[in-house]
Amino acid sequence: MSYFYRKFIGALAICATAAPLSAFATPTYFNASFDYSGAGIIGFTSGGTTYVNGALNPPGINTATSITIQNPFTISSISPLYNGITNDFSSSTFTIKTSTGYIVNPAPNGTYTLSVPQGGAINNLSGINGPFASITGLNGDVYNFTATKDYVGGSSAPSATSNQSSLTINVLGSISDSLNQYLTTPASFQLLVSDSGGALGFSGTFASPPAVANVPEPAPLLLIGLGALGLGIMTRRQQSASKGLANA
Repeated sequence: MSYFYRKFIGALAICATAAPLSAFATPTYFNASFDYSGAGIIGFTSGGTTYVNGALNPPGINTATSITIQNPFTISSISPLYNGITNDFSSSTFTIKTSTGYIVNPAPNGTYTLSVPQGGAINNLSGINGPFASITGLNGDVYNFTATKDYVGGSSAPSATSNQSSLTINVLGSISDSLNQYLTTPASFQLLVSDSGGALGFSGTFASPPAVANVPEPAPLLLIGLGALGLGIMTRRQQSASKGLANA
């Protein structure tokens, strides 16, 4: 073995010893989720009127066209499994009831007004400057959720026997991390906003891969509708032709 070859092997050994194992790890896709609770809701707009937290006899948050959220949100629970396999998020990633993140506005107690797409509409959120939600792990890794769109996933209205109402907003996008331990992965950030006689609050679930269904954009929906219409016209023409041959 030559002198230079021995020096080369020695240098490789030193590098291998000094380098952290993570440097050689291959990033994988996220399989992760957590539940969270929000600091509060400042108010919501319905029918052109704004109702602040604590307002008397609001119309029900299910009718909201916009909601002003107050940061931060706090991790409330983390399940050991997600999709039947180990959850990438655990007590070593975040501290339950202590680890906090923010939605859009990183300022302490900062607020963000989210437009609510009522009537089955879909909002395009790709214009938000920065992540929709962000939280820092115990090891300093920053997890950023970038939103692309949102839609209403469900709601409940006040009734004659209850003054409680709720609204579920499903936000779709992707998650990435600052230390590049994972590959960018599709994800969902779900907000459940509630109104109990004027007392407003929000909580929800983050999940990657998404825990909520994707929805087609309006253009693909139009194409699907046109395709179904065309298929229906062809079927009726074939039926008419068959009847004509039968009567001939």
